[in-house]
Amino acid sequence: MKTDKTLIFFSIILVLMVSLIYLFANGFGIKSANEKIDFGAFEMTIPHDWKKVEFKGIDGYVGGITNGIDSLTFDYSWYSYDFNYENGETQLFATDTINGKIALLTKPKKVGNGTIGIYIEKAYKKNRFNLIGYNIDNENLIFNIFKSIKFKDSDTSLNSRKIEFSNKIKPYSGRSLFYANCASCHHRNKSMIGPAFSGINELEFKKWILDSTGLTKKDTAGFGISYHRKTFGKLLTEKEIEKLIEYSKAE
Repeated sequence: MKTDKTLIFFSIILVLMVSLIYLFANGFGIKSANEKIDFGAFEMTIPHDWKKVEFKGIDGYVGGITNGIDSLTFDYSWYSYDFNYENGETQLFATDTINGKIALLTKPKKVGNGTIGIYIEKAYKKNRFNLIGYNIDNENLIFNIFKSIKFKDSDTSLNSRKIEFSNKIKPYSGRSLFYANCASCHHRNKSMIGPAFSGINELEFKKWILDSTGLTKKDTAGFGISYHRKTFGKLLTEKEIEKLIEYSKAE
């Protein structure tokens, strides 16, 4: 009788150990619950119960993903919608860096009651990109999908730490661009790793970001011209650089 109880005890322990090994091997279901979907020029990771959908576009590539209840649609073309017509009274905006691409994001002030989306102006090969949904309650899931978006030339080492939404900043404002790209090294009014951002020299700033051909010797500085040109020359458009300069000069 004692032997039977001992056998049962060790059998239970064995089953528990096998279950734990299975759970750890499968990441507690996390790894198997998501899958990477290839759309050609870009890819994204979606939950296993979401499916890829494609439509016939006239001037670009359009499609989406859905779980049968919620849906996100994308437009990868020159004409992608950039949230210009979203209502600032009901929507929040953020500018962020997603895998090396500057992105504009929006979400409703009231969860599940409005537009949630991402727009990337410099997506890939001169095309723009958006991925948009409406009235979706699970915002964290949607933002995880947004953060997984990668284009063929994406730099996965460049990402902002946290998406900061605000009703005080306008889409792609100089202030939002500064906090998304420059604030880790620069303060608005005092020196940090880099000099104070206020009152920067306009011509020199543009040269650092857009044109390094004037260098007469090799740039060996850790965060010098070469670093800024390689990193932000890929990210920022001339229009965005102008907005940063305007922000640096604002009182």
